Order: sequence, then structure tokens, then C-alpha cells
Amino acid sequence: MNVIWFNGPSARQFLDMPAQTLEIGCNFIERHRRVHHVCAYDRECIQRLPITEGVGYWTRKAMITPQFQLVPGDVKYSCSGTMAIRLACHLGAQRIYVIGCDWQHTNDSIYDSAYSWRSGKPRKYTLSRRDTMVRTAQEIELVLVSDREVSYAGVQTIGIKDFFKLIKN
Repeated sequence: MNVIWFNGPSARQFLDMPAQTLEIGCNFIERHRRVHHVCAYDRECIQRLPITEGVGYWTRKAMITPQFQLVPGDVKYSCSGTMAIRLACHLGAQRIYVIGCDWQHTNDSIYDSAYSWRSGKPRKYTLSRRDTMVRTAQEIELVLVSDREVSYAGVQTIGIKDFFKLIKN
């Protein structure tokens, strides 16, 4: 299974799930979970992330460093989450399960305390971010793990109980 870890509060309940085939996380995910790849969009995150051997680190063109590679592609991404979705496509994933995407419901992150340079919480949901998901869903199967209905064209959802059943099999 291919999993992307956004940092919304709903991700907490999955942090102990078994390791999956491909796991891509955003920003400070490694504080709670080992993943294969980490995406960071902001300079401040990149500067604060410790580098773990064997993990791929990815960013946007303006933030490339010797440790952080560019997430390539022609579909725009505008945050670490949409970048992670595009990275999964670049890596060849055909179905992606997105955990912790709580857009439109809260701007909270499980790592809010780590974003000490911010004066407030940024708005998580934007039309640009939604459009990245919709464009991606035209290419691959994009599934958000949520009990809330998501109205992004082509993007599927799986309920939390059903996802727990899926990962236990």
C-alpha cells in the first residue's frame, strides 16, 4: 500500500499502523514515524529537519539543497502535502491513500508546536491545493482516509474503520 502522511489531527490514530510499501510524509513526520520520503516546502522546515540516512528528502525548485531533491513534474503543487502527492506519482504509485488530510475542517497540525517561526496557523485548504488533487486523481487512484465526505472531482474516500480493516489484512 502507498501512503501519504499529511499532518492533520486525524493522522494521530494511524501513527502506529504497520509499515507500508511506500510511505511519504510531510515536514516533521519523522518525529512520530519512519517513512521512505519526506517532503518539505518551507525553508524553515528544511533548515530544522534532521536528515536520516536511507530517507529521501524532497522540496520545490527554490529550496533545493544537497540533501533535498526537486519533486519534478508539470502539475503544480503549493505545499508539502500536494508535493508529496506529486512525488508519489513521480515514483510510479498507481493508488495512494492520504492520511491526515483535514482540509476544510481545521487548520490544525499535529506539529503546530514545531512551527515556532509562524505567527499563526496558515490556511490549509486552497483552490490551488484542491486542483492539484483533482488533476492527480485524473492520473491515478487518489483515496483520502476520512469519515467526512470530500467533494473533489475524482478523489475517492475510505472511511476510517474500513481503512483499519484494510491495513490489518
